[in-house]
Amino acid sequence: MNRSCFFALSSLLLLVSLSSCASHMSAPAIAGASLPKLMAERLSWMDQVAQFKLAKGLPVNDPKRELELLVAMKKAGAEAGIPAAPTVAFFKGQMQAAKTRQEEWLSTHSAAGQKDKPVPDLAHEIRPALDTIGKTMVKRLAEARASKQNDGMISATRMELVKAGCSQAVVTQALQGLEAGLK
Repeated sequence: MNRSCFFALSSLLLLVSLSSCASHMSAPAIAGASLPKLMAERLSWMDQVAQFKLAKGLPVNDPKRELELLVAMKKAGAEAGIPAAPTVAFFKGQMQAAKTRQEEWLSTHSAAGQKDKPVPDLAHEIRPALDTIGKTMVKRLAEARASKQNDGMISATRMELVKAGCSQAVVTQALQGLEAGLK
């Protein structure tokens, strides 16, 4: 194989492997996923959220959306038998981790570098996926709280988030929310 074919093949393989890193779970996979996997999946969408916000000139903080999410998750938590305080604490931790992940993405990407890239569809793709993940997270949190056997949940979640490429800051914030949600 000549050198140019080798480089072309290497580039293609790299592109395929990178594109698989950005893939997301299907709806059936989400429905059957563990809480640690759901937390990692939710965070995996944050690069696209940040890309959307960069393209639209929006800030990372969105207090209106955060309040809407907390109200919806508190209602879902109540329906699943979780008191409001642990549900809210859990999702506040997840939202803080998500904002940190977005800020990290924004710190390494410029608007100029993104101008020729398609803007992710926040309204029709990202938010519906995040809403589905959130509702499933509530169910898994309720199951975890009911089982009262969560000794390995924190370490399993840490491993899942690290495997997903989350920074230590993101992992810490997500785990703080999880610990509060399990109490």
